[in-house]
Amino acid sequence: MTIVGYFHGIDPAACLVRDGRLVAFCEEERLIRYKHAPGLFPVRSIEWCLKSAGLSLQEIDCFAYGWDAPAYGDGTMARFYERVNAAHPPDPATISWQKRNLSWFRPDSLVRELRGALYKHFGEGEEAKLVFEPHHRSHAATAFFLSPMDEALVLVVDGSGDSHCATLWRGAGTRLELLHAIEIPHSLGWFYAAMTEYLGFEAYDGEYKVMGLAAYGRPNDRLRRALAQVLRPGPAGWDYALDPKYIHRGRHTFSSRFTDDLVDLLGLRPRMGPSRLTGEHEDLAFETQLALEEHALRLVHHFAAKTGLRKLCIAGGVALNVKMNSRIHREGLFDEMFIFPIPSDSGTGIGAAIAHAVRTSGKRADALRHVFLGPSYGDAEIELQLQSCGLAYEKYPDIAEPVAELLAEGQIVGWFQGGLEGGPRALGARSILADPRDIKARDRVNAAIKFREYWRPFCPSMTEEAAPMYLRRSSPAPFMILSFEATDLAKEKAPAIVHVDGTVRVQTVGPESNPPYYRLLKAFERRTGVPVLLNTSFNIKGEAIVGSPRDALRTFFSTGIDALAIGSYLVKKPRQPMAIRPEEVLR
Repeated sequence: MTIVGYFHGIDPAACLVRDGRLVAFCEEERLIRYKHAPGLFPVRSIEWCLKSAGLSLQEIDCFAYGWDAPAYGDGTMARFYERVNAAHPPDPATISWQKRNLSWFRPDSLVRELRGALYKHFGEGEEAKLVFEPHHRSHAATAFFLSPMDEALVLVVDGSGDSHCATLWRGAGTRLELLHAIEIPHSLGWFYAAMTEYLGFEAYDGEYKVMGLAAYGRPNDRLRRALAQVLRPGPAGWDYALDPKYIHRGRHTFSSRFTDDLVDLLGLRPRMGPSRLTGEHEDLAFETQLALEEHALRLVHHFAAKTGLRKLCIAGGVALNVKMNSRIHREGLFDEMFIFPIPSDSGTGIGAAIAHAVRTSGKRADALRHVFLGPSYGDAEIELQLQSCGLAYEKYPDIAEPVAELLAEGQIVGWFQGGLEGGPRALGARSILADPRDIKARDRVNAAIKFREYWRPFCPSMTEEAAPMYLRRSSPAPFMILSFEATDLAKEKAPAIVHVDGTVRVQTVGPESNPPYYRLLKAFERRTGVPVLLNTSFNIKGEAIVGSPRDALRTFFSTGIDALAIGSYLVKKPRQPMAIRPEEVLR
C-alpha cells in the first residue's frame, strides 16, 4: 500500500508511506522559502514525495489527513462545542473559530480542497481518495508506531486537535488504547502560546524563545501565585484545568491569545514590539516553563503508576519543549523515552498515513531511524550549480577532513550533505557549524549570521561515545529534543554550547545514523581532542532552513559564513573571518 499523508495549516507538509515504511517527508516552507508557509497547500511537497519514489498520482492508493473529519460532518463536534459553550460562555472570537472549524474540517470540504489543489498543480486528481484519522491518534501513532518499543505509555500534548488538548494512550504491538483525554478549553499548548505572546513573541513560532529565556529567570512567588489561577490542578488532583477567561474568553486589547483579565492578574504590562526585556519578563518565562513542567509531570506520574509501564513516547506540538521532555527524563520514571522528532502538526500527515497502514495491514510500522527524508542532491547537480554561478571550488574525496581543519582554525562552515532533515532541528544535513571551544566563535555565529537574541542557547552535536563524558545521565539523543546537565569537562572543553543554566540540548551522532557527519566529528576530535561541534540550522533569522544548493549559496553569500561544504565540494570566501567584539553581539 502506498499512502501520501499531508498537513495543511501552519507548517504544511507531506510524506510518503510505502508498505508501512516512512520513505519521504518534506515541509512546504523548505521548497518555497517562506517560513512556516501558513495556509498554503503542500502540493510541492506532495510532488517531491512522488518524484522521489518515481510514482505518479495514479499509483497512490490513498491520501491521509490527521483530523477526525467525520465528527465535523455528522454533528459530533457541533454538539461538543455546545457543551463547552454552556460551561464556559464564549466570546465572539471563540464562536467564529468554532464555526470556521466546523466548515473547514468537514469531509466534503477537505476532499474538495485536496482534489482542487491536485488538479490545479498536476492537471489530475479528481478521484483522489482521502482517509481520516483523529488528530491525537495521528500524533500518538507517530510517537508509538515509529518508536522501537513494543509496549509504552504515550503522551500527546498540543494546543488542540478535534476536541482534545492532551491524551494518554497505551501502545502495544499494533494497538493504541486511549486511556484518558483532556478536552478543550484545558490546553497546556494554549497556555504556553498565550504566555509567548505576553512576552512579545509570536505564538506557534516563538515558544522556543520563552523556553530559552526561562533559564535567565528566577523564582517569583507573586507571578507563581497568579499563574496558579490560570493553570491549576484539575478535579482528580493528578490532572489540570485551564481557566479560559484568562486565555480566549473575554476582552482582547493586546492579543487574541490572552484576555485583559490576564493582564490585570499578572500586574505586568504585556511586552509589545521591540521593547526591552526586563528581569520580571525573565521571571515570567521561568514561572511559565515551571508551570508547564509541573502539570505535565503530574500526568505522567499518575499514568506511569497506574499502568506500570516503564517506557514513554511523546508527541504533539508541546513535545518541542525540550525542557519539559528533559524534566520528565530526569525524574527516572521510565527506562526508555522516545520523542517523535517532528511532533507538531506538520508531522500529523505521517501519523495519519502510518495509522492507516497499520490498521489495514495488521503489521507494525518500521521504527524511525533518521529524519533525512527530504530532497537530496548528487555531486553532479551540485557541481553544475557551482559552475553556473561562476564559483571557484575544490573537490575532496572526504569533505570531512578539510572542513575539520577550517573549524579547528575558528572558521564558520555551512554544511550541506545528504537528504534534508524533517522537523525544526538541524541534525547535520543542513547545518552551520563552529568550534565549541571558543565563545568568540559562538558570538561570531550570532552577530554575523543568526542574529539571535542573547538568551538563546546554541546546541552541540557530539559522537555517541563521547556523550557520557560531556553529559550527566546521558542517553541516546539523535534528534536534539532532550537536554542534559553539562559535566565539568563540557564546561571546560566546549563552553560555547553550555547554556546559562548549565544544560546542553544535544544531538548524539553515531557512525550509522549520519556517516559523513560522524566522520567530521571524529576528524575534528583528531585535531582538537574535542568530539563536539556547535551546530545551528542553516538559515538566517526569519527564513526557512535551506533546502537546495541554490538556497545554500544564497545564504552563504549573504552572511558571515566563511566556507561552504556542499556535497564533495568546498567553497571559500576570499577573506579572513570577521572579528566580532563581544559587546557588538545583538542583545
